[in-house]
Amino acid sequence: MLSNFLTQVLVLLAVVAFREAAAFPLFYRPTVASRATSVGVVGNIRIPTGYKTTLFSDGFAGTAGSLPSTDRWTIDTGTKYTGGAAQWGTGEIETYTKSTSNLQITSAGTLLITPVKTTVSGKTTWTSARIETIKTWDFTCALGKKLRIESRLKLGANAAASQLGIWMAFWSLGSAYRGNYQNWPAVGEIDILESLNGQAKAYETVHCGTASGGPCKETTGISTTTALARNAWYTAAVVIDRSASTSTASWKTETITWLLNEKVIFTVKASTVNNQAAWTALAQTSKYLLLNVAVGGYFPSGVAGVTTPTTATIGGTGSAMEVDYVAVFTS
Repeated sequence: MLSNFLTQVLVLLAVVAFREAAAFPLFYRPTVASRATSVGVVGNIRIPTGYKTTLFSDGFAGTAGSLPSTDRWTIDTGTKYTGGAAQWGTGEIETYTKSTSNLQITSAGTLLITPVKTTVSGKTTWTSARIETIKTWDFTCALGKKLRIESRLKLGANAAASQLGIWMAFWSLGSAYRGNYQNWPAVGEIDILESLNGQAKAYETVHCGTASGGPCKETTGISTTTALARNAWYTAAVVIDRSASTSTASWKTETITWLLNEKVIFTVKASTVNNQAAWTALAQTSKYLLLNVAVGGYFPSGVAGVTTPTTATIGGTGSAMEVDYVAVFTS
């Protein structure tokens, strides 16, 4: 009797373990014991193989319905930086807010960024949210090291026709942009993952050099696209690899590589950029992270071939970006 009972318990535990494994595929970074030696660690986000230290992480473990921690994030508001270009320099039309209707930690311990459409007396306005890491957590890839930026995220599943102009992004900027706002793209920008207009694909891009042409072929940047399903969890990462560099003179050995669910999807070589100042800004200088959902702008409108958002564009959860965690690691 007891033996049969134990057998049933073991079978049940095996079934549960199998279901858990299926729910969290190999590319998901599950929680493990906390690493107190990693100054940047929040929660228990595992350090990937080949890396030693967590420089920054946030698993959004706050109270459901609250805003992300001000110890880690600045919540941008309005339609521009003070002293910066109007409409955030991209032509987007939303107003960023601190409202929990646009930005909140969920009961699942994720961060949800939601664009909201409001129409009153025939006039439509949009609000959304944009956050960036505070200066305390700026990070740099050191000479002879690798640095990995990653997030696990999911994009809303509204139909493409109703997402024209919805522009989701996980990206980084050179720290030199802070308080200046006139030095883009020379500061260097790495777009880890962008998705727009409800398309079933993501964009991976670097911006550098001058605002027109130059080593990063502006204004489009050096870019590729990758198939990406909506309403599905992905781990998106960028690895800056300076491990072969022994001095500033060996900068052409360096690379920036994008991974999606641990599959390499794109690599930009320093020799492709072929400009030391531009590459320094991209791969060697201090950076910070941003997460946002914009509405409208030159990029989504240019891709759609019409001015976005359109009257058919809707907001809400189906047009939101949900983020499980964000982390930066170094070798």
